[in-house]
Amino acid sequence: MIVLNYHELVEASPSNTWCLTHDAFDEHLALCRDSLVSPQRFLEHCTDPKSSRTGAVVLTFDDGFLSDYTLVYARYVKTGRIPGFMSFIPVNFVGAPGRMSWEMIGELSRGGVAIGSHGMAHVDLTSVSDVELGRELTVSKSMLEDRLGQQVTLFAFPYGRFSRRVWDAALTAGYTHLFTIQLGYHRGFEAFLYSRLCLTNNMDAEYLRRHLLDPDGMRGFAWRTSTKLGLYRQLMRWRYR
Repeated sequence: MIVLNYHELVEASPSNTWCLTHDAFDEHLALCRDSLVSPQRFLEHCTDPKSSRTGAVVLTFDDGFLSDYTLVYARYVKTGRIPGFMSFIPVNFVGAPGRMSWEMIGELSRGGVAIGSHGMAHVDLTSVSDVELGRELTVSKSMLEDRLGQQVTLFAFPYGRFSRRVWDAALTAGYTHLFTIQLGYHRGFEAFLYSRLCLTNNMDAEYLRRHLLDPDGMRGFAWRTSTKLGLYRQLMRWRYR
């Protein structure tokens, strides 16, 4: 399975690298629409080694942008063109200009979109104190759960940055699936880590096509060598200690 990561979608003139146009997103969907699976199906099968390297694709969106609701949900999910997606919410941004309201997030959740936490203030969790780390993880989780009336067990690391201290704290807080930004198939070097390809507006449709055909193809010599020697997990645990 392959996990794709998006941020804001706009009609034209993206304001930053992580912002894509509607047309670019449509081009991406044309490449993977037949392979898309719902978040529920992904979560049911993501721990199965037999299914982890299939061509199935799940969509994720970070930061709670308004386009999650007005475009991805309204135009694609409600019309049945895609089977849902994951939306990771930084709680402090809810209701801000350009971001979804609590009412919109609740409708997404009821409509089959999997809601996860993206922390409180979208800070680099590797750089904060233990107290702040705990607050980012636990308060965001409890606020989402109170609003949605259901458990929230998905977490995406802001900026994709994490360490063993951060993931240990996230697991202790009650999250079961932690999403990173790495190349390759979804299964990371730990069973609870899930790799995502973060799409930017300098990655054209051909780039995505190549990734869908061979998600591990761009990981490089170090990854291939350490994997062949059975050292990848140990090296990554050392890197993220």
